[in-house]
Amino acid sequence: MRRYLLLVAALATQACTNEIAGLGPPSDPATELFASSLGVNLAAMTKTPDGLYFRDITTGGGALVTKDTTVIVNYSGYLSDGTLFDSGNQSSFSLTSVVAGVREGIIGMRVGGRRQLVIPSALGYGKTGSPPTIPRQSTLVFTIDLTSIP
Repeated sequence: MRRYLLLVAALATQACTNEIAGLGPPSDPATELFASSLGVNLAAMTKTPDGLYFRDITTGGGALVTKDTTVIVNYSGYLSDGTLFDSGNQSSFSLTSVVAGVREGIIGMRVGGRRQLVIPSALGYGKTGSPPTIPRQSTLVFTIDLTSIP
């Protein structure tokens, strides 16, 4: 019995230490509070098996994005509290060069489309974040307009 209590105490102490150090569990968008300005409605979004949420605001009619595509987009990236951490107009990048949640969220879009992504930390910047703008374990919200595929 004593050994069991020591084990429980050790596990509880480690969990508290991880929380204090910011190394707690990855974000879960389903339990996150989102700024109303973001217009996030998880119930109206599609959830992938690994926890990414997405919804098409506008369905494009152009070329389809595949996994190794280079895209040109307009985008805005926010923290769940509504803080804008990044944006770009006519930004060109290969899907192999972005965080997993953005890559997964853009695949399947068509040129002319607009999509909202809610990315759990495990598919974003994870336990390290991207200081100083993105804290560790942050859920990210992106709005992406796919303007072309070069």
